[in-house]
Amino acid sequence: MNENEKKLQRIIREELSKSDVNSMINSKLDSAFTSREFKQKVKELSSDVVSELFKILWQRNNFWKSGVSRA
Repeated sequence: MNENEKKLQRIIREELSKSDVNSMINSKLDSAFTSREFKQKVKELSSDVVSELFKILWQRNNFWKSGVSRA
C-alpha cells in the first residue's frame, strides 16, 4: 500500500467517525429541544425579555414619545 492510499484510508476513517459523532450530537440536541423543560425555560426567558423591554420603554418614554409624535 502506498502513502496516498494510507492517507486516503485515514481520511475516510476520520470522516466516518465525524459523521457518527455529528449524528449523536444532533440526536441529543433534538431531544433536548423538544423536552418540556426546555420549552418552559424559553417561555420564562421570553417573558423576562419582554418585561424588561417594557420597563426600558416606560423609563425612556420622553425620548421615543417625542420622536413618534413629530412624525
